[in-house]
Amino acid sequence: MLAIFHGENRLEQEEAVASLLAELRLEDFGGMNKVVFEPPVNFSDLRQACDTFPFLGDGRLVLLRGALAQENDAWAKQVAEYLPSLPSFTHLLFVESKNIPLSHPILKAARQLGARVTLNELPKPKEVSTWVMRRAQKLGLRLEPAALQLLSQNLGTQVQLVDQELRKLLAYRGGAGNITVEDVRVMMPYAALADVIFDMVDAIGQRRPGAAVRHLHRLIDPATKTDEFLRIFGMMVRQFRLLIQTRWLADSGSKQQEIAQQLGLHPYVGEKMLAQAQRFSMEQLREAYRLLRQTDLALKTGQMPYAMALELLIAQLCRL
Repeated sequence: MLAIFHGENRLEQEEAVASLLAELRLEDFGGMNKVVFEPPVNFSDLRQACDTFPFLGDGRLVLLRGALAQENDAWAKQVAEYLPSLPSFTHLLFVESKNIPLSHPILKAARQLGARVTLNELPKPKEVSTWVMRRAQKLGLRLEPAALQLLSQNLGTQVQLVDQELRKLLAYRGGAGNITVEDVRVMMPYAALADVIFDMVDAIGQRRPGAAVRHLHRLIDPATKTDEFLRIFGMMVRQFRLLIQTRWLADSGSKQQEIAQQLGLHPYVGEKMLAQAQRFSMEQLREAYRLLRQTDLALKTGQMPYAMALELLIAQLCRL
């Protein structure tokens, strides 16, 4: 049997591979009937592994990870020419974490041979909510609309993180009842943090330092610990990094939908990000990043109290 799994959705890809292996029910005998290759893969080693008879069993597994992404045309041609003679007892699996073009010699040969070819794509930004809802249902969870929206907006196309957070919610609620937006905020405190950071940066973009500092103090108080300050600062850095990327893409002619897709953002978040990015010039955003680097140094070297460092940063950013 010949199978190829490719695409950037590692979560569902690994599940599909695991499902196929369970279906095959191969007798491994302590690894005697399983060979795993990672690049670089020598063709003669691959052929020998495929042609070797299984040990006390009916089948043998040869698994290659990342091999098709090798830029080696001669190797790809050799493998493509070999595939028609693949022994019936060998199960040859290619697993790729990237989309492989249809023109790839091995993929073309596999399709001609009727092999199992599976493309595991990440959901497009406009499909994120639907994908999250399906994933939740698969785990036995029921998400209320507001909870679904909060998860989708903050996690986007990070499918493995979505799955991780859904499993945390499942454990938290014990599988009983609907998941509410408050449940999500309890188990994903950074979701609420992201909303406040966005409001803070929006106030900075409007050159309203007082409002920006008030948003900051929604997150901090005298009891705030060091790691919380660093988390808040990290979210500010992330926001400005996204703004720089958004502004650059917009200046290059990309439309809102294209920007959201390239940055892996939910369409609603992409729309808000574009509107916010337009409050800054690219030069101002570069200067903002310089100020962020200075603040990072001040925080890590203890040059001033954490709250003061962040308040000073806000004041400086509002003067851009």
